[in-house]
Amino acid sequence: MIELRALKDLAELRSCVELQNATWGEGYSEVAPTSVLQVSQKTGGFLGGAFVGDTLVGFIYSLFANFEDTICHWSHMLAVHSSARGEGLGRRLKLFQREELLTRGINTVFWTFDPMVAQNAHLNLNRLGANILTYVPNMYGADTGSLLHVGGETDRFIVRWDLESQRTHRAVEGGLRFNSKQAPKKDCLIARPGPGSVSKEMPSGDEVFIEIPGELTDSTEEDVDLVQWRATVRNAFMKYLRRGYAVQNLYRGTNTCYYFLTRS
Repeated sequence: MIELRALKDLAELRSCVELQNATWGEGYSEVAPTSVLQVSQKTGGFLGGAFVGDTLVGFIYSLFANFEDTICHWSHMLAVHSSARGEGLGRRLKLFQREELLTRGINTVFWTFDPMVAQNAHLNLNRLGANILTYVPNMYGADTGSLLHVGGETDRFIVRWDLESQRTHRAVEGGLRFNSKQAPKKDCLIARPGPGSVSKEMPSGDEVFIEIPGELTDSTEEDVDLVQWRATVRNAFMKYLRRGYAVQNLYRGTNTCYYFLTRS
């Protein structure tokens, strides 16, 4: 049985550092050390853990912040040990964070995620109800030392999670489901570059679909030019977000996925 609670002592903080290394790799240069985790807790941050007995199998870490003139939390890290994945623990940790922050009077959380990782997009958009604000090219640099940062540069979405919004309540209560009747058509789809690409021009209609891989694996990198695909996704999002389009949700298929955008 998994228990969710705040991390409480130095031993548990050290376990958090160990889990960071296990998740992002021993060569990852951006590990949050024990001292920073401890200070963050004392200055309004949140560090929640998932425990099986005394063993930490997941954690979520956010810092007290003022971003976009909003008193909020910036959610910096979320990790689940490989032995506990596939059971929805990431979502449970986010909902645990939400519950705790609401008791502190915090109603808004910001964080980043990789636009090319469908699993994270599904969680953040469909299951939590976060909103994509902007696309930041190479936010953390190209050489972090982590094997998770595939496909060249570390492009990121910045998302905003309004904890009590109607969208969030809908997502938390049942998910923001993709309407199958809105399957992408060739004239509104931006697909992977190269052979099989649907169009060279970016569509300009009220609805747009942007394709990303269904799953990022070593075979994905062998089968497609992931760097070129990321560049296509980058160019599309920077264009459409600048023009006022909003990302509604993600359609998650077997082999491929599509972001669904509408003109505001």
